[in-house]
Parts: sequence; C-alpha cells; structure tokens
Amino acid sequence: MGFLTNKKLKLVNLNAKTIGLAISFSLIIPPNFGINIFGINLEDIPLIILLVFLVFYKFKNFIFSTFDKYSLFIILFFIIYTNIFTYNHEIFNQTNLRFYFYFIVAYLSIDRIIFTESKITELFESLWLVMISNFMVIIFQIQLPGTIDGWILGSKSFLFLPPGRLGGIQGGGPNVIGVICALYVLLCTNKILSSENKINYFARNKLNSLLLIISIFNLFFTFSRGSFLALGVGFIISLFLEESITKKNKYLFLVSLIIFALISVIFAPTIFLKQSNRIYLSTLAINNTELLRGVGGGFYVQEVYKDYLITLDEQFLLENFDITYDDVAINLDNNDEFKKIEDLVDGYLKLDFEHKKGVFSRSVIKFYFSNDGIEWTQIGSNFSTGTVINLIENNSFFEVGGWADGQSPDDSYLDGFINEVKINVSDKKNTYLINEKNRDKSYFVLLPASQEFYDNRNDGKLIFNEKGLKLLRPRSYWVAIPNEFNMAESDFEIILKLSLNNIPKGNETLFSQSSILSSSGQANDQSWKWSIVNGKMYFFWIENITEGYSNYLGGQSLRSETLIIRNGNLDKVQSDFSISQYDEITTSHNGFLTMAVEYGALIVIMILSTLIFLIYKNFHKINKVELGLIGILLIQNLTNDLIYAPDIAILFWMIPFYFASKIVKNQ
Repeated sequence: MGFLTNKKLKLVNLNAKTIGLAISFSLIIPPNFGINIFGINLEDIPLIILLVFLVFYKFKNFIFSTFDKYSLFIILFFIIYTNIFTYNHEIFNQTNLRFYFYFIVAYLSIDRIIFTESKITELFESLWLVMISNFMVIIFQIQLPGTIDGWILGSKSFLFLPPGRLGGIQGGGPNVIGVICALYVLLCTNKILSSENKINYFARNKLNSLLLIISIFNLFFTFSRGSFLALGVGFIISLFLEESITKKNKYLFLVSLIIFALISVIFAPTIFLKQSNRIYLSTLAINNTELLRGVGGGFYVQEVYKDYLITLDEQFLLENFDITYDDVAINLDNNDEFKKIEDLVDGYLKLDFEHKKGVFSRSVIKFYFSNDGIEWTQIGSNFSTGTVINLIENNSFFEVGGWADGQSPDDSYLDGFINEVKINVSDKKNTYLINEKNRDKSYFVLLPASQEFYDNRNDGKLIFNEKGLKLLRPRSYWVAIPNEFNMAESDFEIILKLSLNNIPKGNETLFSQSSILSSSGQANDQSWKWSIVNGKMYFFWIENITEGYSNYLGGQSLRSETLIIRNGNLDKVQSDFSISQYDEITTSHNGFLTMAVEYGALIVIMILSTLIFLIYKNFHKINKVELGLIGILLIQNLTNDLIYAPDIAILFWMIPFYFASKIVKNQ
C-alpha cells in the first residue's frame, strides 16, 4: 500500500454512504465499455478502487475480531471448495475470482460500516443515481450495444406507452435493473411508512416522493415479473414489522396489495401470464447437478446447453462465446431428417387449442404426434401469450394443407397422403374419411382459388388408395372440409392421419380456417392456421385483417422441438439453437441452481442453510428494512442468477454478512 499516502486517503470518509456511492457509480457505466484487461472493464474500476480503500482502512485500523475470524474462514473455505470439488480446475477462473471478489468486498464493507457506526441502509441511498440515469434511458429511449442493455426496442406497446422495455445501463438486462429499482422503491416506501404522519411526509419530502415515483416508473418499464413479485414480498415483510402501523391497517395494506396484483394480472396478462422457458431451463440444470462436484465456475452454459450449442459453427462459438468442445462433433447435420424416404410413414398429428385455462383465463396451445393414434407424445411445451385468443368467426371451409399461392416455392409441400381428419369442438366431434367414396360428399376436392369441383384438368386423375388421397401441390387442387363448427370461443382439437414421404423443410400449412375466398361478403375469411416450419409446429391467427398473420405461438423457444422421421416412425428431437436465444440462456437461471451445477449441490445447501439461519436470528422489527431487502433479492434470484451478476451481487452478499456481524456482536 506504499503507493497510497495517508494524507490522500484521509480525504475519503469511507462509510456506508461512500461505499454505496462507489457501487452506484459502477451501475451507471455501460458494460464492457472502455477497457478490457483480464476481464476487467471500466464499470469494474469503482469497485476495485473501493476494495483498495477498504483494505487500506482495514490495516490502518486493524482489529482482528470474531466477525473477521468467521468471515475469513467462510471465504477461505469457499475458495478451497470451489477449486477442489469441480471437474474444471482453474484457480484463476474469472467466475471464481468474481465470487471471491464479491465476498471480500461485502465482508470488508460491513466491517467498515461497523467501525464507522453507520447504517447498512445508507449503502442503498446512492441508488438514486441509477434511478435518474435509467429514467433518462426511458424518456429518450437510449439504446446501448447489446440486446438486453439500455432501452430494448419492442414491436408492441402497452396502452399509450412507447414500445419496448428497460434493460438498464448497467448490463444484465431488465431483471437486474428491475431488482435494483425494487430495492430503491422499498427504501423510499419505508421512509414514508416509518413516519408518524405518512401523507404529510409524502407531501413534505418532495425529493423522496419524486425518487419513489421515478423508481416505480422505471420498475414498471422493466416488465420483469420476478421484480414485481420480489418487491411485493419485500414490502410485505417490512410492512408487517413496522411498529407505527396498526395491525388493522397492515391487513388493509395487504388486501389492497393483493387486489392491485390481481387487477394488474387481469389488465396486463401478456406480462404476468405469458409462458416462460424458465421451468424447462431449470429442469436442464437439475439434470446436470451433482451433490459433491460441479462442472466448474463459468462452465454452466457450456455444459448444460451443450446439445444446443454444438449445432452452431465451431469458429462462431469460439469467437463470440469463447466456448470449445473437443469431444463431440460440431454443427451436426440433421438435413437427412427432412429428406424423402422410400416408404411412406403412417402417423398422426394433433393440435390442441384450449380457449380458456386457469383462474386467470388464457389460451393454451399444444402439439402432439402419434404413430398409432393411441399413444400421444407432445412436441415441445405448452404455449401461451398470457391472454385469451378470440379467433375470428367465419363460415368458410376448413382447409387440409395450403393451396393457391400459400405454399413455399421450393417444393417443400406436404408429400404423401391424407387419410382422416378429426375435428373435436367442445362436445361435438366429427370424423372425415378422405377416401374416394366420400369425395364431394363429406368433404370436397376443389380447384385452386375456387369453390368449383376439381375436374382433373391439371395433373390427371386424383390418386386414392388405402392410405387416402394423395397430396399434390395446391396448384392442382385443394381439400376442403365443411365448416360445421364455431371455434371462435371454444376449445378444439384437430387430428390428422397422414402418410408422409418426408417432414417438409419449409413453411407448410397442415390445417387452417383461412380461406381467401369470401363466403360472408367480407374482404376475406382468414382466421387461423396450423403450420409446420422446418419441422417445428406453429399456430398462427389473425386479430384483424389488415395485420394478417402477425400473431403466432410455437417454434421460437428452447421449449420447442422438431418433428422428424426416424426408423420408419414419427419422432422428435430438440430444436437447433438460435443466436437470438443466447441472452435468454445466460440470464434466466436460478442463481443458486446455477451455483449447484458449477460447484455441486452440497455447497449451495450449506449457503442456503446459513442464509436461513441468519434471517431467523435477525428476524426483528429493528431489521425490517434489511429483511425486506434480502427478501427482494432472494425472490428475484429464484428466476435469475443475481448472485452471479456483477451489478448486484455485492449488494446481495452484504446483507448476510451484516446479519452475521450482528449475531457475533450480540454474543
């Protein structure tokens, strides 16, 4: 420390406020900005400077207390454990070093706060800098490099608000800035709740009230469901530990909060009820978790998503994500799964549309295949926008396959035979056998772009056999099913019995209620269609004619799967990985689950047990704010890896160290 003089360091009054200020400065510097030396970027500099000052003051006022002993033991134990019980031994692994850095800074910060007799809540006061900065991001829609930073452009807006969401200056995306906003909202709210005259305090302390409003505004624009939930939990904890509020008013607040939450879900279902990949991603993580050993710090994505990432180009993986695989074939070629085969494959495909499901009504769409019509296998997961899909009602024909110009131009049409169509709508069920006997009776074969009966003028006679009617390009003819149902507000099932030569590699319509022929006098009668795109299932629908098929579900997620033909049967494989999904797989983890994969479940069990113990021992009204803050951080960490995030991890670990210091002090 000789390069630092006492005179210079005395200029800095290192207490909770200045520590918080350093952290806040790091949060308003864009990620990966300016420099990159051994993984250290410009946003890391304030924290490194903070560590230097913390170490200096620790040695300047050296007292080896019981708190020091326990803290250093825990840190040393973690360092040893994470370097022994992992398959990838890298002592100077960047992820490992960041954890050690978080723990050391958190420990020394709390030690300094104890020494200066300041309050830990003062750490969070400087977050107003982050709130103001991100408020400007929203107002001016400032876009930063990266897909999840700054203002993230979106295609749709909510009510009258601008389209997009707040990703934050700090990096890490909406969930990180969301939890930071939640922390500051709780801080501002607590000042009001702790005052004797709460309404008067809100009106009198204009700065706090303004910052509260700005923070709520920022939080809303993150559209982070985890952050909304986390704030609710943290608020309830601090509310019920607040002495100045009567028990009656506490329950009144709670009921009001619940009502507000319910109203929010009802009026913004696309935010709260939309299907997420997180359960699926968590399942993958659990399957890669061992009790004693882990894959190593920073190897989570590389190992858990290996089967997806190997579908990318080897050089691209290395240059963009610094990931290499030496033991497997890279960029697997699955093209054979789409090629024609000599023998027809018999099978069934099913679309399941649930118009309303759950307490908070939303439509859910599922896809299935079967090789015998009895045992069904789901293709991908359930899909939902979070809203009820009210399909446009019409009386046009149902279509088997596409027709006219609705097909891909690359000969990727449905190649094979259609044998049977089953339509189940609520309690009404109809089966249509596509054979020569029933032609133009229970179903119709019509000329393209026409309702005239097909007369063999194009490709010769229709081909029928025991497998049904041969499917040809729709420029020849199309198969029409009479519309005897009203599907606009109903549950329904469509089952197709097919014999296929291949899985279409393109965009093919399997079944639709989307005739461009008008039978009702409207411009067209398009409503919905069930399609297969490169083996992936999709459901498209139209909310208004002018926008066309701009709405769809299926395919575009890690939960999707691809239909293939394997060994003479229909089968499925996981879908190839898309570059656009990389941010999702790196930000949508449970932080402790991520740690369990990288370091083993045992160390996580030990950490969580310690956290529970610390919270239990400090669960008292004098710690209401701190308990609310840790409640927010823990809840948000269930769906996001906050304990890994350089922008919030230090604040996360400071509270447990603070609780530990209080226990030691009281002993």
